[in-house]
Amino acid sequence: MVGAATDGLTGRRFLIVTAPFGPFGRVLTQALRSRGADVTRMLFNAGDVLYWQGAGAMRFKGPAAQWPERLKALLPDYTDVIVFGEGGAYNQAVLRDAAAYGVRVWVLENGYFRPDWVTVERNGVNASSALPRHRLAYEPPVPETPVTRPVGRILPYHVLNISIYHLIQLPGRWLFPRYVAPYTQAPWLQCAGHIRRYFGLAFQPRSRTDTDVIARRGPFFIACLQREGDAQLLRYSRFADNAAFLAEVLNSFAAHAPPEARLVVKNHPLDPGLVNLGRITRALAEERGLSDRVDFIDGGNLAQLCRASRGMVVNNSSAALSALGFHTPVKALGQAFFDFEGLTDQKPLDAFWSDPKQPDTGLFNRFRAHVIARSQVNGNYHEPRSMLPTALALATVFETRGGPL
Repeated sequence: MVGAATDGLTGRRFLIVTAPFGPFGRVLTQALRSRGADVTRMLFNAGDVLYWQGAGAMRFKGPAAQWPERLKALLPDYTDVIVFGEGGAYNQAVLRDAAAYGVRVWVLENGYFRPDWVTVERNGVNASSALPRHRLAYEPPVPETPVTRPVGRILPYHVLNISIYHLIQLPGRWLFPRYVAPYTQAPWLQCAGHIRRYFGLAFQPRSRTDTDVIARRGPFFIACLQREGDAQLLRYSRFADNAAFLAEVLNSFAAHAPPEARLVVKNHPLDPGLVNLGRITRALAEERGLSDRVDFIDGGNLAQLCRASRGMVVNNSSAALSALGFHTPVKALGQAFFDFEGLTDQKPLDAFWSDPKQPDTGLFNRFRAHVIARSQVNGNYHEPRSMLPTALALATVFETRGGPL
């Protein structure tokens, strides 16, 4: 039972091209249909098939190079297209071509303000977001932020969904031999990596990531890594990978940071662990004479680390938004919708270490309220009790913001 049926989406025809890993795509379809919408789900691989388990699906087994033409043939039959994220050939074709056919494009993504929010925007997210990039756009009046429902513990469900989704693709390859994954690393290897890393983190000594232990070593900055192979690196930065990002940060830190300062390199919480970023960090630090001033951590409480640190350096990670909320100075090196005067430090990185500029708290509070009102939905794609409320809230967004193209 999805909830009381309404007809707010009657006449709208949705094509879900990609959805978050796990059963959320099926729950979202039920929510949309309860509002009167027609929904079709594209199936590109065995993971999509496993989590769909329903009618109204369409399989694509051709080469990825043929997908744009197939998409163009489908678009006249739909009013709305949904994708999860921007990476990969299938999503990129939607983002490139769908609007030209008079179709609304909705991009879902993990929340800008995690863990209790998910993102939904028209035509693009992150650096492709339509959110303005100057402080004048966030002047009063300020939207009222809705009461936030905490979504609880997410990581175990997220790891489980992404692992099963990737793992099933190995035996299911014969069904979809031409499927092209949107990653630089094989899905089945990512599955094994996620499982190994999850249990490894569960048994690592707590002192390794304890903020008080880290702070006792001396004043420190944080450098947050991206998920290896993510679009945030490949599309929205000048860095090919985390190693290139780290090399630039460590070069600057070695030459310009105060001698008492330390650097804590924090791994991405959903990194599959296929690249030994800890070893790379230690090697780069040793080359620059920083072995005793650089720590690599996997895990840890981001809020506590932000409060205790002198500042944070990111490519364009949403971890920066958490830091700004704690009044922590942030330097962004990639393309980010939050990188503008008043929020992030606009000085060169070399100058950031000795004089990090704190964000304007009033501006950040207004910015957060506007961003939530325009792009965020309270919920989560993986926590079982949150999926249905999240799907219904997204259906409301599609209903109320589905204006002219």
